[in-house]
Parts: sequence; C-alpha cells; structure tokens
Amino acid sequence: MNPVARTNNSANVIAERLRASIRHGELLPGTRLVQEKLAAELDVSRIPLREALHTLAAEGLIEVLPQRGMHVAELSRADIVDLFELRLQLEPPLADEIVRGCRDRDLDELQALADEMRALGADAAGRAVLNYRFHRRIYELAERKLSLRFIDQLLHLVEPYSRRWVHSGHELDRIDAEHTAMVEALRTRDASLLRRVVTAHVEGARDHVLAHHPA
Repeated sequence: MNPVARTNNSANVIAERLRASIRHGELLPGTRLVQEKLAAELDVSRIPLREALHTLAAEGLIEVLPQRGMHVAELSRADIVDLFELRLQLEPPLADEIVRGCRDRDLDELQALADEMRALGADAAGRAVLNYRFHRRIYELAERKLSLRFIDQLLHLVEPYSRRWVHSGHELDRIDAEHTAMVEALRTRDASLLRRVVTAHVEGARDHVLAHHPA
C-alpha cells in the first residue's frame, strides 16, 4: 500500500485508504491486520490508524476475532445472499430520483467510464476501480445521502468478490452491455428501464459470485 500523505494523516483519510485497499484487492478477505505493520506501511501514527480500523470494523469490512486479532472480513454464502438482497432493496427504487437528478454532463461522465471499462477488457484491477466509480456516480445523482452511505458500504463489501470472479473475464460482455443500457436509460429519461437494468445487473452479479463462492 502507498503511504498516506502527511498532510492528510487523519482517521477519515486512513479509513478511506484502507477501504480502497480492500476494494482493490491489496488487502484480501481473511488478511490479518497488524497495526504496527500497517502504521509503517501507511506512514501514519497509531492513534488515527486505530480509530480508522474501528470505523471499518463498524462498517463490517474488518472483523475482530478472539485470539486472532483483526482480519479483513470474509463473507459466507449467506452473507453474500444477504448483501445482494439489501442492494436490490436499495438500488432499483432510486431510479426515478436518479433520472430527475441526471444532467448532460453526468451522462458524458458515465459514458466515459463505461467506455473506459470496455476498453480495459479483462483487466480486473482496473475495471474494479472504474466499476466502483461508475456505480457510485449513478447513485449520487439521486441526492439521497443516507441511501448512498449504505449503498457505498455494500459496494465496498462486495467488490473484493466481484473483482475476483465477475471482473475476471467470464461476464464482461454482459456487464459492459448493462452499463451501456444504464447510460441509455438515463439519456432517454426512462426510469422504468433504468430500474429493470439495475435489477438485472445486481442479480447477475449475485448469481455469478454465488456460483464461484466456496460452499
């Protein structure tokens, strides 16, 4: 992991750096987190690091296990099912507000992200970064801060698994087509279509992750 800039050595900045490391696969599920080692790698002091780790534990990204210390959370199949059920409850219902909040400049930004993802092909690491930005940008358009906070947390939790199995080459045509369909639904101001595409997109990711997750 890259060090955190000295001018931004706060618990919030450290927490976001750790979230990104988990999301990008630098810290894999099950990885043991040793505070002394993390502090040295990030070049931060122990107090804000400890606060950041407690924040991530509260978000479910880190587990504190008796006799084993802190680890990056590992999701069971039941956890995966629960996570995607929550996504289906939160994301498709925002379609009307997303369409109302979308402007031409937002369409250009989303189209550019979708095109860049398609151009990356099977580059799982690069696609994972852009995929998070694409989905977060769409849900930002709804201007629902609490919903975005929960969705963001769910995206962080699922991304290590999506990165490993969904962005690795087997489902790329479907993913790219659905991203394009989301942008087109926004371009035509069709909230009903957007809702259907988002639902299919989340369900497809769920089915693919579950198909590869160890029983």
